[in-house]
Amino acid sequence: MRFVFFANGEYVINATDEGAQSAISYFVDVQKDFTLSAEFIQQNGEQDNGYGLIWASGSDLLNLFVISSEGEYAIYSGDPSQLKTWKQHDAIRPIGNPNKLRIESKSGKMSFYVNDVKLEEHKPMPLLGTGIGMVAFTKMRLEVDNFFFAQDQVIELPKQQLLTKKENLGAAVNSPNDELGPVISMDGKILYLARQNVVENVGGMKDDEDVWMSSWENNKWSRAVNMGKAVNTPLADNLLAVSADNNTLMFEEANQLMVKHRSESGWDPAEKLHLVFKNELDHFVASLSADGKAVIFSAKLKSNIFYDPNRNEGDLYVCLKEGDKKWSDPINLGSVINSIGEDTSPFLAADGMTLYFASDGRPGYGNQDIFMSTRIGDSWTEWTKPINLGPQINTPFFDAYYTIPASGDYAYFVSYDQGFGKADIFRMKLQQHTRPSAVTLVKGRVLNSKTGTPLAASIHFENLRTRRDVGEARSDPRTGMYQIVLPYGINYGVRASRSDFYSVHENLELPASAEYKEVQKDLMMIPIEVGETIKLNNVFFEAGLPVLKSESFPELDRLVTILSENPSIFIELEGHTDSRGTADVLLKLSQERVATVQEYLVNHGIGKHRITGRGYGATRPVATGDSEEDRRLNRRVEFKITKI
Repeated sequence: MRFVFFANGEYVINATDEGAQSAISYFVDVQKDFTLSAEFIQQNGEQDNGYGLIWASGSDLLNLFVISSEGEYAIYSGDPSQLKTWKQHDAIRPIGNPNKLRIESKSGKMSFYVNDVKLEEHKPMPLLGTGIGMVAFTKMRLEVDNFFFAQDQVIELPKQQLLTKKENLGAAVNSPNDELGPVISMDGKILYLARQNVVENVGGMKDDEDVWMSSWENNKWSRAVNMGKAVNTPLADNLLAVSADNNTLMFEEANQLMVKHRSESGWDPAEKLHLVFKNELDHFVASLSADGKAVIFSAKLKSNIFYDPNRNEGDLYVCLKEGDKKWSDPINLGSVINSIGEDTSPFLAADGMTLYFASDGRPGYGNQDIFMSTRIGDSWTEWTKPINLGPQINTPFFDAYYTIPASGDYAYFVSYDQGFGKADIFRMKLQQHTRPSAVTLVKGRVLNSKTGTPLAASIHFENLRTRRDVGEARSDPRTGMYQIVLPYGINYGVRASRSDFYSVHENLELPASAEYKEVQKDLMMIPIEVGETIKLNNVFFEAGLPVLKSESFPELDRLVTILSENPSIFIELEGHTDSRGTADVLLKLSQERVATVQEYLVNHGIGKHRITGRGYGATRPVATGDSEEDRRLNRRVEFKITKI
């Protein structure tokens, strides 16, 4: 790849006494062969200090090849204020004359030339950053021309070219100021974004960052509004992620992860997420998985793949939820994902497998480019080779903060290219080869079964085959609304719980599918009151026998928990069968099954005196037909609350 930054023109640097630097971010693989060259003319100014080339440089530490108009040169890597050693060479021309500087890195050796005269040979300089350009150390007018960089780089692209174009979200969302950090809700109806240093921020123009939001209404994005003092403060409010149910916000505050939960009056005060590590970077970028069980973030830790105390480079890590307010130590995503550069702004798609992130540490089109990769199996350290999403998305400028709703139809991201002002938010319609796998968005309301009023509750989803908890959601206290993203091809148990109500547990089967779908699932919670009869939805017996199947244990364990936490509750168990068989046999079977459930509860610590039971055989059907579904509904165990 041969990159011409400019040629046959004149780039002018008017440096002050403090000097000047002009650079762009462009990845240089310092371990591979490359050529960098430019022509300079110092027209006036101080002659006893240098000007020249920089490459693979950071904001404070530079790789330098510089000359002065007094005939000296220096080759240096590190803090430029510590540069002391200069050497004389007669190949350097005086002020007002052109000097061509060229660097050739080949076969592990770097050669430095002035006007085609070789000055020195060195081992490769280290990667200090991604800055490449020119520098002037003192007051002068410096004219630069024919700035060339060449290196054999292969940009890994999708197998099929993207045919769609990116679309600026327009003046309703974007402004002359920076719009950063977009987060799209899983249902695609709310776009959260950051707006910096505007009058409308809670702290006014001095407020570095507030969270704003826009809604998808009438096939367009509404004008973005500040989320107000319940969410924002006069300081920087850096929103990182939103839970799949839209009821939890995740922030960065003083290099710690914090969350705010929705309440009846707005939002609860922020609380720590309890992730434990020390990030050496002064900024924090993170993503929350759709199931709420993983936080992926960019950080500089001692365990970075290419850790260097002198470089501000972040690696991508994951912390996994291990219990209530308990998370694993950071797990580095490994050398396939993490490069020698800065890997940042991760977004894990709703399928829990497809990762999108920004990187300046691999071949691309300029500054940060957006890449995608897929987890291999259940591992967090094994990934497919990252693919650059291509020039339709990536530009010579900063491209990052990629976010996708559960449908996978559009991607939203930040770019400085073709904006209204500074950084703007764009979207692009995705084609199949850059989409994550299809998922289901399950949504509904949690309601009081007696009054129909909305309830705030915790909803847990369990894989019934593996008995693993695979996701959780909160319902909105004001509306009872919840939503969660779930993979296809699994039979789920759904459990809604809150104090003073019985934990509803229902089944939800999602057959395999290749397309995104939305499923409505309302959950009715039964208040714990004397006289209430509650069905145990997932209690199963061997056919014709009073023997519990293992699938029954989670439901019975939840009843044990309710009775243990509420020792004043007394219950009566009721057993029912379908109508296949004689009345005597069915009555006896229902009584024996009630006794089996009672025995299970007693064996798990519930006092026998608190549990009575009765079998009704087939005398109290809830379905009067003779279909298999009717018979399934009639085979049931219920309990009635007799005392509180």
